[in-house]
Amino acid sequence: MTSAFLSGRGAWWLGGLALGLSLLAAPAVATAAAGDGPSSKEIDRAQRDYDRAVRLARSGKAREALELFEAALPVKNESSDIFYNLVQVAEVAKRWDKVLAYAQGFLRLEQETRDAKAFEAKLDTALKRLEKAGRTPVKVRFETAPEGVDLFVDHVPVAFDGAGEVLLLPGRHEAVARKHDHTPWRETIAVKAGEPQTLTVKLEPIVYTGTLKITTVPADGVTVYLDDKMLGTTPLEPLQLPTVKTLVRFEKPGYDRWVRYVTPERDQVYELNATLEKTP
Repeated sequence: MTSAFLSGRGAWWLGGLALGLSLLAAPAVATAAAGDGPSSKEIDRAQRDYDRAVRLARSGKAREALELFEAALPVKNESSDIFYNLVQVAEVAKRWDKVLAYAQGFLRLEQETRDAKAFEAKLDTALKRLEKAGRTPVKVRFETAPEGVDLFVDHVPVAFDGAGEVLLLPGRHEAVARKHDHTPWRETIAVKAGEPQTLTVKLEPIVYTGTLKITTVPADGVTVYLDDKMLGTTPLEPLQLPTVKTLVRFEKPGYDRWVRYVTPERDQVYELNATLEKTP
C-alpha cells in the first residue's frame, strides 16, 4: 500500500493530546468510464469530502471527520487507505460499532501487511467494548457465484471471488454484489441477535445484443436457420441476436446451401448478404 498522510504515516495531534495515530491522504480514483461505476461528479465530491475529513481530523474534530470519511466511502471503498482513516477517527470518537465494521474492511484488503496486526488488536478491542455493552455481533457468511464477484455490506468489502464472512451488529444492513457484465445483486439483510446465517448470492450474466440485417439473392423464399433452428423465410425484419458466435444457414429448393458464422457486436448492426447459386 502507498502509505501517506501528507508525507507518511506519522503521529497526529487530536484535541491537544498526542494519540500516536496517523491518517492517509486520499488515494487516487480513476475517472469512471461512461455507465460503469461512479460518475465524474460523484468522484469529485468524494475527493472533496475525503480531503476535508483529513483536515478536520488533524484539527481534532474526529466525529465530523468520521461523517465525511463515510460520505466518501461508497466511491473509495476498494482502497484500504479510507478504512485505515475511518478506524482511526472512529476509535478516537469511541464509536466501537464503526471500528468493528471498518477494521474488518481494512483487514479484508490488507491481510498480511505490517499494519494488519495493529488493526486486529483494534478489532478485538471493539468486540470487547460492544459485548460489554450488550451488543454482541453476529456472524454472517456469504457464498458467491460465479467467479470474480465482489460483495460489500454497508459499503465495506466482505468477499472477493468466493465465500466471505463478516461480523454484523443486529439490525438491518445493505449488501451489494457486483461483477462486470453481470446484473448487480442488492438486498437488505435483517440480522437478529444470536442467529448466524449463510446467504447464497448468484449473479446472472447480462445478455448483450446486436442487430443482424439479412438480405438474400434471390430476395424471397429463402429459409433462414440460426444454429439449426428455423427462423423464417426471407424477406425478414432485422433481428436482435446475442453477441455470441452464431451459425446462419440459408436454403431454398433449387439453390445451393449458403452458410456463415456471424458474431454481432453490442448495439451494432451486422449486415449479412447471402447470394445463393442455382443448383446445376
